[in-house]
Order: sequence, then structure tokens, then C-alpha cells
Amino acid sequence: MKVEHHENISATNPHAINFQLIGNEYQHWKIDLDGDIAWLGLGVDENATLMDGYQLKLNSYDLGVDIELHDAVSRLRFEHPEVKCVILHSLNDKVF
Repeated sequence: MKVEHHENISATNPHAINFQLIGNEYQHWKIDLDGDIAWLGLGVDENATLMDGYQLKLNSYDLGVDIELHDAVSRLRFEHPEVKCVILHSLNDKVF
């Protein structure tokens, strides 16, 4: 996901967030299609934060993960109408 940074960023003028993703190049989600079943796996990349200055922790994520999830579900809905079931799962051991 690309985050657009604008000049003159300050506490009163925070980063602008671009909600438009290009293709399905997700940093936190993986989609696998198996006929009418879609497997949507969550594997949070600790270093792929929406903005600089922090790291994601296990079971903790930022708005970037939600933006990717929204895009993935929308793509499944509109680009793969054959999908009748979406299974959410973790790409990390012992996480949901």
C-alpha cells in the first residue's frame, strides 16, 4: 500500500492517507482462491506500518491492515463473483 505524504505536515496537518490500492499487492493479507471458496489469510508485517515511528505487534495492527482488508473483500465481491464462502485464517502459528 502506498501512503501519500504531503509537504507541510505537522500536528495540525497530519499525513493524508490514500485508500486506493493498486492491484492486490497487500502487505498483511494473502488471498487464495479454490473454486467457490476464498481463503483470506492475515499475516501482519511488523514493519509495514501506515506511518513511520512505530512497529506493529502480535495481535495489534493499524488502519493500514483494515484498508487492505476492505480492498480484499471488495475485490472478492466484485472481481470473483463465483466465490460463495470466505474463510479467514492466520498465517502465523497460534494466532486465531
